[in-house]
Amino acid sequence: MKRAILIVAVLASCRTAPAPKAVSAAAMADVAGESIEAAVAVPADAPGGGVDFENNWIFDRFGRFRRDSGGTGTQNGRRYDEVKIELPTGDRKTVYFDITENWAHWAPP
Repeated sequence: MKRAILIVAVLASCRTAPAPKAVSAAAMADVAGESIEAAVAVPADAPGGGVDFENNWIFDRFGRFRRDSGGTGTQNGRRYDEVKIELPTGDRKTVYFDITENWAHWAPP
């Protein structure tokens, strides 16, 4: 009897876990900052209106860059910075930052 229980216990512990669900490559892509829907949130307490935060984030993501142009706007009650950059390769990118919380806490110097 003990042997049967031991065999059942060993067999039960040998079961394999079910295979993880398949995830498409598109779902795994890092799209942070590529659209308003995926805008990078600038912390409320980021100094200088969040410009240093934005520059550091862009540098960490792309390396050296030059700010080409940009602006702010609102959509669905949120405020966004749109920053157009140029990379050393000549590629141009647009990066979006959600500045809603930072904007609400900003005070003129």
